[in-house]
Amino acid sequence: MIFVPLLHYFKCKNTYSGNEYGLRYRLTPGKRSVPDPKGGEGAVKEESILTVDYWPDPWTLEMTDPALRRQEIFPLTDEGRAAAASCLEDAFNADPERWKNCPDMMDCDPWTPPAPEPEEEAETRNA
Repeated sequence: MIFVPLLHYFKCKNTYSGNEYGLRYRLTPGKRSVPDPKGGEGAVKEESILTVDYWPDPWTLEMTDPALRRQEIFPLTDEGRAAAASCLEDAFNADPERWKNCPDMMDCDPWTPPAPEPEEEAETRNA
């Protein structure tokens, strides 16, 4: 069972990270702007959210190929917290052998962004 802290932990603006075998995950509270149906045309309001990122071992989120990363967003409520925990459980249970057999840090290199195209470099210099 994957542990996810109580809602109060996230309401205090704390981020939580952990792992289950090779399934690494991070839960981050935040806010996002959404259309406000009560405010008329063009009106927006902020809502509190809980963002769940998960990816395979061995690297940090930033050093893992974006194709291997997943992100889900839930409301920052008790139901959203429970759904986030369920999302992580489902991700692990969908392919437990994948998570139990991730490569070791010594067996692979971290992901690095691709080099910019030569014409992009020229545009940047001329700007």
